[in-house]
Amino acid sequence: MTTQEPPKNGDIESLVYLEEMFQSYGFEDGMRDGKETGELEGRIFGCEKSFELGREIGFYDGCAEAWKELAELHQDKISSRVIKNIQALQKMIDEFPRDNCPNTDMFAARDKMLAKMKVITSLLGVTQKFSTEKKSEMVY
Repeated sequence: MTTQEPPKNGDIESLVYLEEMFQSYGFEDGMRDGKETGELEGRIFGCEKSFELGREIGFYDGCAEAWKELAELHQDKISSRVIKNIQALQKMIDEFPRDNCPNTDMFAARDKMLAKMKVITSLLGVTQKFSTEKKSEMVY
């Protein structure tokens, strides 16, 4: 039985070079494909998030409008503090940016609206929460 000699240094160097070459090709392919698909995925994700954000702010706007109408109809039962908070919530909704401004933190503005909603619901003694869950449909 004969023993084989270990590969020469030149062979090891060529194997290392081959591995580095394949890593480089894989990296370049990944970057190219990522640039092509990343923009599309980013746009889709942005649309989904903005839809969710708009839906939640629309809910807050609807609640504020309904409470404002009720406050006008029942002035004797709604305190001035509640009315002041409802007006503050409506102001936040009106000032919410309608376009994508990189310097504006829309989620922080939404969180402030949520905090104001909690104050109003607490003062009114109601439980009103925005839910993304699908409501059960009527079954006959």
